[in-house]
Amino acid sequence: MERRVSNRYRLIEPLGEGGMGVVWRAYDELLDRTVAIKEVRYTGVGDAKRAELNGRTIREARAAGRLDHPSVIVIHDVVEEDGRPWIVMQLVRSRSLAEVVRERGPLTVGQVAVIGGRVLDALRAAHATGVLHRDVKPENVLLADDGRVVLTDFGIASLEAEAGLTATGGLVGTPAYMPPERLNGEPARPESDLWSLGATLYAAVEGEPPFRRDSWAATVAAVLRDEPGPPARAGALQPVIMGLLRRNPDERLPAAEAARLLYEAATSPSTHPTPPGAWRPTAGAANTAEGPTLSTRSRRGRALWIGLPAAVAVLGAGGFLVSNHWTNTATITDPTPAGSTTGPTATPTTSSTPTATPEPTRTLTATPTATPTAAAQPVPAGWRAFRSTQGRFGVAVPEGWRAVKHATRDSISFKGPGTPGAMIVEWTVPDFAWTDPAKQWASLEKEIQAKNEFEGYNRIGIVPTTYLGRKAADWEFTRIREGQRIHVINRGFRTADGRPYALYWETTDARWDSDRRYFETFAKTFRPL
Repeated sequence: MERRVSNRYRLIEPLGEGGMGVVWRAYDELLDRTVAIKEVRYTGVGDAKRAELNGRTIREARAAGRLDHPSVIVIHDVVEEDGRPWIVMQLVRSRSLAEVVRERGPLTVGQVAVIGGRVLDALRAAHATGVLHRDVKPENVLLADDGRVVLTDFGIASLEAEAGLTATGGLVGTPAYMPPERLNGEPARPESDLWSLGATLYAAVEGEPPFRRDSWAATVAAVLRDEPGPPARAGALQPVIMGLLRRNPDERLPAAEAARLLYEAATSPSTHPTPPGAWRPTAGAANTAEGPTLSTRSRRGRALWIGLPAAVAVLGAGGFLVSNHWTNTATITDPTPAGSTTGPTATPTTSSTPTATPEPTRTLTATPTATPTAAAQPVPAGWRAFRSTQGRFGVAVPEGWRAVKHATRDSISFKGPGTPGAMIVEWTVPDFAWTDPAKQWASLEKEIQAKNEFEGYNRIGIVPTTYLGRKAADWEFTRIREGQRIHVINRGFRTADGRPYALYWETTDARWDSDRRYFETFAKTFRPL
């Protein structure tokens, strides 16, 4: 028999279980939506204690429900039924940071910097309203399929102004991520959450927390007694991690300074090999043409880096976003066969913000092979076959053109004589499958327009089409860049095995008619491998 909570929420299946209860996927029959419900279970306590804990949980869930922030889990409702609380939350399709690190190993500096920035932003918003989280750890950081970072499980949060119940609640939290003052019995404070954030960042970039030991007691002793070992992989993150892990909370790195350091680490070309499918900061990408890709998932809500000017926080189209599938990747390059020739490399930038030092790029050359597959079109006269083992595609390229692998982006740009235009092929392998490329483009366009990120943007069309026997969509538009109107067509599609590609062509608007033949030949000869 199906179970309903509060005669409204129909439980579908358990999503996870922990020491504090079960999280269910459920259906809200009143509002016709799928939600997540946390069934809070307190075992091994008497009736009086259970009532106290239930009251605390309900109060603190309501406190978390007051927060309105894109990186804080949305709490829809709090219900008490069968003698225990049920917390109704937004269902975030995601995996936890702990799961990702466990499955794929330590993340890159750039990925961790972005994750840390968003969690810190959420904490600062919570602290500003008097809410402490008190259990920041990788298990409570959700990496959502839509590109967001969401801090969840405010179930042990405490309103500083309403500390009556929580003050008697005993020690709660995970020792490896708990600050020394909490283990010493002192009350939590905003700096306590910052310490836990530092331990979480350490675990994300190093693969394990700074004070993990063989037992609970040994872990507690290490937090109270030992200094954290300097992280070996942290790079630009080391100052912020070690600053947050200072034992004395009064000496801990202030949140505003931590935000600045995380921003710098996230946007530094030398420390951010961005995962595939992400929006990269256009600052520092002057050597390659940049454009929206089908795998992009834009973050909704206010600017990530609070305390910084908005003009700095918004980094070109879509802002700085992390991959929708959070893979752990390093910069990779295709082999350059001996005897190959290359042409000019200069390509335009679509950056609408000031650029920093250009990112390094790797020059690629055409692999001297035949056409990629038997179904591919013959290579036209004056063109040559190019094959990317990394991107798993083949395409014809004009003679004299140079292929450049982006240093931090899973894309290759093609540029050469005969036109001011540039062609980009971008690829990624997501953990979830979107089904309608036209809707994907329309959604991205809406967000770009809302943020006024393309000067003089004019949509020519988003047209569903069929490409290589698959559903596809062409997004064609013009916009102003550096005083010149450019014309773009971006074809998005997905292969039968789920790999998305974006074929992006841009040139000046004045050259559009004469140069469109380049895009048509690229598209005609492109084949996934």
